[in-house]
Amino acid sequence: GNGKILSTGEDERQDDSGNSKPGWMPDWVYENREDISTVLIALGASLVFRWFVAEPRYIPSLSMYPTFDVGDRLVCEKLTYRFSRPPNPGDVVIFHPVDALQKAGYSPSEVFIKRVVAVGGETVEVKNNKLYVNGVPRKESFTAEAPKYDLPPTAVPLGSVYVMGDNRNNSYDSHLWGALPEKKIIGRAIFKYWPPSAIGSVPSSVYEK
Repeated sequence: GNGKILSTGEDERQDDSGNSKPGWMPDWVYENREDISTVLIALGASLVFRWFVAEPRYIPSLSMYPTFDVGDRLVCEKLTYRFSRPPNPGDVVIFHPVDALQKAGYSPSEVFIKRVVAVGGETVEVKNNKLYVNGVPRKESFTAEAPKYDLPPTAVPLGSVYVMGDNRNNSYDSHLWGALPEKKIIGRAIFKYWPPSAIGSVPSSVYEK
């Protein structure tokens, strides 16, 4: 009856809007709570986007030269192979190493980038400095040079693809370690955003029908 307000034992302060600040919350957090919430939401959205939609990638070697040079940066999308279609010849894919690469010392979390040259059910062969798929030579104006090695006719298992670097003679790819299971593929390179002089989409329709 003396008009005093009894304390609940927990320090709570009210802002102009009447909201109470919990005693355990630092002042700077409370004062910037809207900005912090925005940052956390943006960060969460960014992580979800990277895990499920697309992610940036850096080119560390010359295995895909001249299409990509060392230091180029790409955007790789992850939706097409999940919801639209399987990999096609000509697609540039990023993937985790196959078992043979892991046995050679590569970490399962490492990421490689190569071009799909054939898909499951097709037969790949390299002879006379040319790549053949199902006995038909591929026209490849995008490669650094013609392959200087031979590959006997090799059947690509269903559920796998055959990948090669555009720098045919300087690429550790399927002609050395075998077909790539589709389950190892992370996504498809679609856009180069660095360097600025080379900004543009990554063409996948490189083979004539």
